[in-house]
Amino acid sequence: MLRKGWFRWLSPGLNIKRWLALFSVGVGLLIIGISLMFNYQWLAVLEDIVLAFSYDLTGFYNYNVLIAVGFVLLSIGAILMLIGTSKVIKTIIRAVLPNPDSKVSDIIFQNIRLDKGPKIVVIGGGTGLSNLLRGLKSHTSNLSAIVTVADDGGSSGRLREDFKMIAPGDLRNCLIALAEQEGVMENLFRYRFEGENELSGHSFGNLFITALAQVYDGDVEEALEAASKLLRVRGRVIPSSTEFIKLVAEMTDGTIVEGESNIPNSGKRIQRIYSDPAQPKPEGAALRAIDEADVIIFGPGSLYTSIIPNLLTDKIASHVRASKANKIYIANVMTQPGETTGYTLNDHVEALIAHGGEGIVDTVLANDGPLPIQMVEQYSAVGSEPVALDTKKLQAKGIRTIRATLISSKKPAVHDPERLGKVIMDIVRAMQSNTEPHILEYYLQRDDH
Repeated sequence: MLRKGWFRWLSPGLNIKRWLALFSVGVGLLIIGISLMFNYQWLAVLEDIVLAFSYDLTGFYNYNVLIAVGFVLLSIGAILMLIGTSKVIKTIIRAVLPNPDSKVSDIIFQNIRLDKGPKIVVIGGGTGLSNLLRGLKSHTSNLSAIVTVADDGGSSGRLREDFKMIAPGDLRNCLIALAEQEGVMENLFRYRFEGENELSGHSFGNLFITALAQVYDGDVEEALEAASKLLRVRGRVIPSSTEFIKLVAEMTDGTIVEGESNIPNSGKRIQRIYSDPAQPKPEGAALRAIDEADVIIFGPGSLYTSIIPNLLTDKIASHVRASKANKIYIANVMTQPGETTGYTLNDHVEALIAHGGEGIVDTVLANDGPLPIQMVEQYSAVGSEPVALDTKKLQAKGIRTIRATLISSKKPAVHDPERLGKVIMDIVRAMQSNTEPHILEYYLQRDDH
């Protein structure tokens, strides 16, 4: 078997044999050169020829000529070995590179740098989570996204009901966000079928994950692993649970609203969120990721329908509280109508603590960048307002607040992935060096940041 595997490298068309032959010639010359330089008498005939040539030229036996010839042969051999090795490596790597124009050295050094990055676990769902992942993947490959699976609307909801599986929508978005190269595959996975037929409204990505889950006999984790390899995902996407979960909300007036898609449309203030079944079984990979994390991040995203549902899964909240990692909550830029209407920053954190327990978060990252008046007015018309930063209340709880510009001028209502990723990494490094929060804020708010 081993012999067969080795002979495959000699198959025609691989463009490797010539470089292996060149490497072999280099090794031979290197050995000959060393033998001549140090007069090991391994190649007595060759040494005699060189010495005879030296005698004909100078009239006596000059061993310096022997050393010089040996050095030349050694140098040529080393050069040939380097060329052969370089060509073989380039041939192999370019065969598996996603972009043939990429420089091998750049990719190697980038992967080494990313592998040394901090272990970051992000918990949430929706577009906010995928934005965060998109910003972090250029800084570390040690990423684990723990994603809510209670979505019951749209394409995800239909597939949930038809196949009795977890909602694939947020999982799909995270896979796309962590893909090594976004482009054609992103467009393909986001594509939604149109028309009046059974596929209408479904996204290709949701169907793809569903199909993989069926191929692996309902094992969603195996399906996600296969999809990750196909997309060259940088990190891991892990469902918080693989159980069929229904999200339920109890409002302040005592009414009960069932279904993730129905909760924001109730028009009432949420008292608490719980799941049916209660405390669904967690994924072991999710708990292991939390235990090994250097940093745990919540959000950004819908507070009650994207972030908190993960804390309802059995043991996830307790493992987060027990973790020695820094626990950061990234607050939304704007309140969400029907879900967090009228909520301040402190209200968001209190909801997290109410569902996850004391110690679930120790740091809050909030946007302090200017918001265009026109945008604020547009959002205000639909019941959404900028989140008020009542930081003193958080300080009284022993929770530090870090403010920074997290938005771009193009989309000021949502977090800018690149800026958010850079700020997060600066915070991680600052925490490792025990930098004071006010000094960090000053640094993060620089114009050149």
